[in-house]
Amino acid sequence: MAEINLQSLLVRCATTSEVDLDLVTDIRHALEEHVPAVAAPADALASTDGALALAAQALPGWAVTLRGSTRPGSQWSCVLKEDESQDDDQTMAAGRGASPAVAISAAVLQVISGYEKGFQ
Repeated sequence: MAEINLQSLLVRCATTSEVDLDLVTDIRHALEEHVPAVAAPADALASTDGALALAAQALPGWAVTLRGSTRPGSQWSCVLKEDESQDDDQTMAAGRGASPAVAISAAVLQVISGYEKGFQ
């Protein structure tokens, strides 16, 4: 399988108006490729709980803020921070998606992308 480009995948997460099987499969493969210690079962991204469990495995102890709307076509956003403090110097990342699970996964991948680029 070819390596998944995280930046392209993050753009797809943010701009896709509906969650489709190809997007979910690519997110799972990216998590497996870039965070091998995280087990990503086939149905992990089918629910918000599954995506939160993956985030907890990948980034234990990080704070999660999730915002969105149940209106059709709305976008969800997720912000991950190293902890719940108000410290502006801590590592954080944001992700967007057509579902809570995609937004959470995009935020996790954003953190991983930052670490791979050398950000701490």
